[in-house]
Amino acid sequence: MLFKRHRKKTAVIFTAAFFIACTTDHTLEELSEHNARKDSSTVEIANKVIITYTDSAILRAIISAPVMKRFRDKDSPRLEMPNGVRAIFFDGIGDTSSRLDALYAMHYEKEDRIEIRDSVRVLNRNDEEIETDELIWDKKERRVTSDKPVRVRIRNEKTIMAEGFESDESFLNYKFNKVTGVVYLNEEISGEE
Repeated sequence: MLFKRHRKKTAVIFTAAFFIACTTDHTLEELSEHNARKDSSTVEIANKVIITYTDSAILRAIISAPVMKRFRDKDSPRLEMPNGVRAIFFDGIGDTSSRLDALYAMHYEKEDRIEIRDSVRVLNRNDEEIETDELIWDKKERRVTSDKPVRVRIRNEKTIMAEGFESDESFLNYKFNKVTGVVYLNEEISGEE
């Protein structure tokens, strides 16, 4: 009976205490700034990721990675693939034009640029193998470049070593900045016996 008479007073006191506890000395601007910092430090992690890139409803690439980390940094949002990456590139009619494997990749979302590093290996449809330590894929320009040493094996005919490399996304049309050597494979050796 005593509890019933004081129930309303008790409810009012608890409600008032709750609202007093919830008040803050922070302004809305300070809270927004805090949330933005919190979002910038957030890292989303996904396993067994497959990313499909299209352009005007045309399949351009499929990229897969065992682990992908997404950094939601407001100034520099990016996707990191720290445990390796595999990409398959397609031409305008959907045929495979090249395949790429590397141990690391980072996609800078604002610049729409991907840095591919560490044991980069590309095999194009002409059976030409490209190896380097780093490739930069500018998705806007649809160009792939490198300033690092590059080795290109052209079928079983020759190997070209160079400093720097530029190619289209298919890795079929490429040029070298500075050729440092050419080795012809399976060349017949003529000599006097």
